[in-house]
Amino acid sequence: MLSKYERATVFQYADFNAPALCRLASKLRGGQYCFCDTSQVPACGSFNWTILISFNDGVEWVLRSPRDDGAIKSDKANLLLLASEAATLMYIKANSTIPVPEIFAYSCSKDNDIGIPYILMSKARGSPLQRTWKDSEKDEPNMSHEQKTKIIFQLGVITWQLSRLCFDQAGSLFEEDGEFQIKTCLSRGLMLNERHSLGDINRGPFKSEKDYYEAHISVFLEHVKYLQLGHHCFFAPIPARSEYDDYAGFRKASDLWSDFVTVQSKIDGSDNRTDYVIAGEVLSEMITKWTNNVSSFPLNDRKRRFSIHHPDFSVDNIFVDEGFNITCIIDWAFSSSVPLSILLTAPGLPQSRYEVDILLLPSFEDGFRYALEENIQHESIETEMILCRTLSCSRPIWLLSRILNFDSTRDYCLFKALWHSMGNHDQGISEFFRSKQSSQQYISLRDELKEDDQTTEQVARLEKEYFRDEVLRLTIARKLSLVSQWSLRYHELLVHGVRSNGDIFVADKKLWAWINNCLEP
Repeated sequence: MLSKYERATVFQYADFNAPALCRLASKLRGGQYCFCDTSQVPACGSFNWTILISFNDGVEWVLRSPRDDGAIKSDKANLLLLASEAATLMYIKANSTIPVPEIFAYSCSKDNDIGIPYILMSKARGSPLQRTWKDSEKDEPNMSHEQKTKIIFQLGVITWQLSRLCFDQAGSLFEEDGEFQIKTCLSRGLMLNERHSLGDINRGPFKSEKDYYEAHISVFLEHVKYLQLGHHCFFAPIPARSEYDDYAGFRKASDLWSDFVTVQSKIDGSDNRTDYVIAGEVLSEMITKWTNNVSSFPLNDRKRRFSIHHPDFSVDNIFVDEGFNITCIIDWAFSSSVPLSILLTAPGLPQSRYEVDILLLPSFEDGFRYALEENIQHESIETEMILCRTLSCSRPIWLLSRILNFDSTRDYCLFKALWHSMGNHDQGISEFFRSKQSSQQYISLRDELKEDDQTTEQVARLEKEYFRDEVLRLTIARKLSLVSQWSLRYHELLVHGVRSNGDIFVADKKLWAWINNCLEP
């Protein structure tokens, strides 16, 4: 028995009334005895914590609640996410055969007998796919190609089912007195990375595809100007594990990258921020081109314009049985109704920031088309053609959404692929960015943003703390910064200089390989 000075581990993230929880669960199951093991350690992610409660017949339920110290530091935002996720799960359960947890009760405030906001739901059947799917950045056991193909095919079928859950507006789903309504959009692109804190932003619901994308572009541009950029450095993408034969090579490249971006505090500096503004404005032009060129549904079929979308079909959120049949899909936070061009993008696996293996991509399209053909009586020929065409040309939107959501650490690589996929062959990326960096518009913007840069003294102190006695590493990083002309790019075109002509400087795999070769004894 715990003394009055000890605290049960189940209360690690919040104090709540465990007996009241068990009474509620028992009542919901017709009086079945329920208990909560207070010695259990809550499972937790970036946003929520969960525990199990058990019944004497072996059934287990899950209690889930937002973390007070989670990635989103806003009670209002967390409670909206909880309410929308509960509503989305109830709607999907009632209107499809997609395997999702069953919601038994939820509360969007602490004003209840349990004392915390919560969702009480069924436990997912099966085991998480992440236990068997190899992470591209780790050396772990792998599934066979056939097994992965089976998973991707099923996700294609599930995506078809989601395409049937349609609304006339884009936004997140909420429930009031048994009625479901689309309200403010809680997508990752509008909420994560402190974006929920940005004011004067159109958060929907959106009546058109154009409005939806414009809002996400607007938030992206506000973010890159005023919020922290984390590890996002446009012309210095983080090394990817998949680019290196062994972990040692990857680690060396990562260290060199970290050294480079630390010198001059490049990431949150005005030069990098202005690079992202230019990229964002290009993305805005691409979206306009996309929405003009790709047909949407006819205006007389308005309810087929936006469909429910899971933003993170990752291996952590997919549960399977021993035969790799999908048994449950969890974590529907940040879900919303979206344009079909978003819905029909292939899921990134093993995590959403990765592009699915090109050898597996046809399986997703096959699964979607199989479900479409099996249910052809529910679709008009015109609708079928639009679905298939949108599906076949969805890659540009996948690339675009990864950049806009900051769901990658290799934004330049994604931007480059998107640039070429949209047919921008008349002008190269280097020529384009150099012309923008020398224009008065962006020179003025950079000067304005520079007012919020760290002072020379602050930068020097951070460099000293980071490098300590690593003189060689500091010297290399400073030499690279000098060669890149990082702080000289936003000026009128230089007549002379190392980088006044030719390709723009990109700190990538080739650079790190060259340096490591030079450093080898």
